[in-house]
Amino acid sequence: MPVASADLCAPGTHYGQIGMFMFTRNGDGLTDFTSDTEWATRIDNASTGLSALPASPGLADIRQLYGIGSLSAPDRPEVEISRKRKVYGEPEFTLTFAVDDTGNTNWNNFMGGLPTGGQVYSVWFATEDRIFGGDDGITATVIANPEIPESSEELQKIILTVTWKGTIPEVADNPLT
Repeated sequence: MPVASADLCAPGTHYGQIGMFMFTRNGDGLTDFTSDTEWATRIDNASTGLSALPASPGLADIRQLYGIGSLSAPDRPEVEISRKRKVYGEPEFTLTFAVDDTGNTNWNNFMGGLPTGGQVYSVWFATEDRIFGGDDGITATVIANPEIPESSEELQKIILTVTWKGTIPEVADNPLT
């Protein structure tokens, strides 16, 4: 049986809104995703060439984006089998993240740089107080789409759709706040 918590006086609640999205070359995880020092040495949005993507066994830099995102309940395929029983397939998660920094760097690298079918990365995402992904990150496909509103009073956005099958690895207090 899993351990559970049911404290009437001090419930363990957390607010929503994903505000950070981090990604790197698939397989280039962290030693300790709860270490602010390790994140500080790995996050680099400006590096290029071999500095950003060294040959293995070197670790690629981690890119960090700010925006507004959410994660809904996963799709779980359901199949009815004999004797009116049901089996459930592997859950498929979809995280949607709206990047509001649509300057040339982000626009050109996401809208023109990602393959139309997406790119597989190791990813992490965070709210103000929680970070999700564990040491290895989540192996996920990232697809970028533009959102340009009709209104001259609304911001353009780059909408990242992040999908993966399985579970959400370890969650911890966010060391990046």
